[in-house]
Amino acid sequence: MSPPESFAVTVRIAKLLLASSGEGVEMLEKYVACVSGAFRIDVTLLVLPEQVLLASPGAPTVAVVRSAPGLSRLDQVADLKVLVADIEAGLGPADALRRVDELAARPPRWPAWLRVLGVVLFAAGFAPSVVATWSELATSALLGAVMGVLMVFFEHRRFEPLLPFVAAFLLTVLAATLLDGLTSVSGVVLVVVPALFVVVPGDYLSAAAAELVSGHLSAGAVRLVYAAFVLGMLVVGIVGAAQLTGREQALAETVVVPELPFVVVVLAWIPFSCGLVLAFNGYPSMVPWLVPTVIGTYLLQQGVTRLGGDVTGTLIAGIALGAVANLLSAPNHRPPRLLLLVGGFFVLTVGGLGLRGFTAMVGGDVISSFDDLRGFLLQVPTVAIAIAIGVLATVRRSGPTVSPGVRRR
Repeated sequence: MSPPESFAVTVRIAKLLLASSGEGVEMLEKYVACVSGAFRIDVTLLVLPEQVLLASPGAPTVAVVRSAPGLSRLDQVADLKVLVADIEAGLGPADALRRVDELAARPPRWPAWLRVLGVVLFAAGFAPSVVATWSELATSALLGAVMGVLMVFFEHRRFEPLLPFVAAFLLTVLAATLLDGLTSVSGVVLVVVPALFVVVPGDYLSAAAAELVSGHLSAGAVRLVYAAFVLGMLVVGIVGAAQLTGREQALAETVVVPELPFVVVVLAWIPFSCGLVLAFNGYPSMVPWLVPTVIGTYLLQQGVTRLGGDVTGTLIAGIALGAVANLLSAPNHRPPRLLLLVGGFFVLTVGGLGLRGFTAMVGGDVISSFDDLRGFLLQVPTVAIAIAIGVLATVRRSGPTVSPGVRRR
């Protein structure tokens, strides 16, 4: 085997994984270890959320790959798992290099209009768990369409990093001016948050806490700062729009009496899962895996919360999610663990609590803001600890053997 060619494959795989590392760098380290071990090359890694430094004694140079962490290409994440398994099974560097280059150059799985539809389904499916009313569901579908257009338009463009602020500002203006009756009942944040949830950094916050728990201190600390900044952009966008439209009083939350049957709230997670797959370019075959993990996480969290409190409910649901995702993702032909976890991350709604808490505080609603911020500060580490426990409890039974070959710095 040619060490430079083998190293080039490792570098390209690391770059693709970095672009999809919104849920943490653990999978990146694992796959690089598998590839370098299969090619019998030594690789030294220095991993941060936005860049990876790779070095190998047989390679002529040190490689540095950079990419903003995200989650827009679930199809690439799935195909990378298959590619790494094929490399471990004996696929040569030349063929592996060709396949990884084809994978990197492949256009998005779904056209723009289907991704917009995905955001609509995502928002409408999430809405009943926020406010269980028909008006909230319909409004979330409408605002989800606007959010979908914004997401597709901003992707890979110069101002993409500002998408959370622009989306929060525009959706709040629309809600405050066109949906005055609805925002007066529940508050503007509860109206816009289902559509905004595709950019709410709840998964980043949980991933950052998980990295800190697992000893990835630099990656976790940087990701935590980035997630807090994204959350800040959302808050500034909502508050700024509320002030511009003279609706600052709508920043306060009001409890709304549910009118949807519980079964509708539960079944709404099905279109949510379909929307997640479309919005983030996943394969249709992922839906049958997502639906039971998402609904199971929601039911378990709700059931245990009623019996033992919200922290206990999140802890038990997170442990179950981590264990089930780890066990189900073990075979090479199944979706990676990340894809089975991502739906559960959204269900546990960490970032949404922070967004609601900060905006309610600005709006003068001290009681609601305190409750939401208390839940936010408790749930961030709870989700991370719970999923880590679930994964660690099942790793010996389900986790594939990681080949030696990587030294982490």
